[in-house]
Amino acid sequence: MKTPNVNSKNNIDLDKEFWDSLHTEIIKANQDFTQKDLFSYLEKSFVFSLFFRGASHKELSIIRNLLKLKDLGYLILLEFLPQDRTNIIDFDIDELALYYLIKDELKDYTTAIGPMIYNRISILITDGPNALAPGLDTKTNSLCITSKLINTLQKKFQIEIIGGVGNVQSIHSIYTSYLEAMSCLYYCSPGEAIHVQDLNELEAQQVYEYKEAEKHMMNSVRHRKSDAYDYFALMMNKIRHLSDNAKRNKIIEALVLATHAARIDGMDEADYFNYTYHIDAFMELKGDQLIEWAFQKFVDITGLVKSNNVIDYSNKIVQATKEYLENHYADEISLEDVAEYVNMSPQYFSKLIKKNTGFNFIDWLSMLRVKKAKELLTNSNLTVKEVCFLVGYKDPNYFSRIFKKKIGMTPSEYIKNRNQLAP
Repeated sequence: MKTPNVNSKNNIDLDKEFWDSLHTEIIKANQDFTQKDLFSYLEKSFVFSLFFRGASHKELSIIRNLLKLKDLGYLILLEFLPQDRTNIIDFDIDELALYYLIKDELKDYTTAIGPMIYNRISILITDGPNALAPGLDTKTNSLCITSKLINTLQKKFQIEIIGGVGNVQSIHSIYTSYLEAMSCLYYCSPGEAIHVQDLNELEAQQVYEYKEAEKHMMNSVRHRKSDAYDYFALMMNKIRHLSDNAKRNKIIEALVLATHAARIDGMDEADYFNYTYHIDAFMELKGDQLIEWAFQKFVDITGLVKSNNVIDYSNKIVQATKEYLENHYADEISLEDVAEYVNMSPQYFSKLIKKNTGFNFIDWLSMLRVKKAKELLTNSNLTVKEVCFLVGYKDPNYFSRIFKKKIGMTPSEYIKNRNQLAP
């Protein structure tokens, strides 16, 4: 049987925690256990031993015979999603009630249900060679079972659930099916079940979409197009499911490519992004903090690009517009106001600005306001609402949406991220 290293500290701690909690649960129970209740704990013990504790072939065979499990099986792994998919468990489920509900839903199958560990529960479904032999289409049926189970549990507990399904294995090699089921969870949307046999196609699609977004991002950065942020956002969304180390590698790779694209049209050596300066803070970040950091640095890089030969300030109209915006960005101004200031029709002024800057007027004004907002959020203790009014917006909610669109995070998230990165 393939099991992890039972001598590792993590496995020992997990082993002790499980058995201590199980012992406490039994002792503190205020009711007499039925035979079914005892079997539920026996199943938990069996499944836990298969995946985390390690046990002898003889020990597992005895328990397996008691539970009347068949020779072959596959693993279903369900994950209960906290609200807003945070890392905070904000629900409380009666594990014994959950056990009986699953048992009732799967009464036509021979099963063993593992303990709830953090927010996941594993379900072993077994059968003989006639039903689960190699060559049979077991995927369709196993996905159908998992999807129906997810629907039932979601309605019962009002919690979003995802599910992964592994391949059929012999009982003593079921750990492989567990790992396969776990790998599926990274690709699931709420309420969805995925079989490991579908992963190759999903992973290939993910890689294709990432590479396409990467190509368009570089092209947009090179040509100073504002949709570079949208393509970068697509790239970051594609890597959210990865481990933190994998995220870090992808983020550095994306920023290097963005910097390279920015330099193609000629940037001074002084404009090079200093990665080593940021590396210590970068390595301490985790999860979505890494994504937020990536957005911030991407904006820093593309901001350097925009300040260098993006806008043709030699054009007198552009220069006059720049000066006007710098002096009046906090006011309620429109394209018509600025067109009147430079003595041009709004239509012709709009085309001229687009031709000489690569931006439309609203984009230019928005980026200037967001830039000023970043400066205020970084260098003062002003609230988001106060900054909103100071940079020319009247509605804090609208300001937050514009800020997030341009920066990749809300003003509040920007403040939080700044505080975390502060020395």
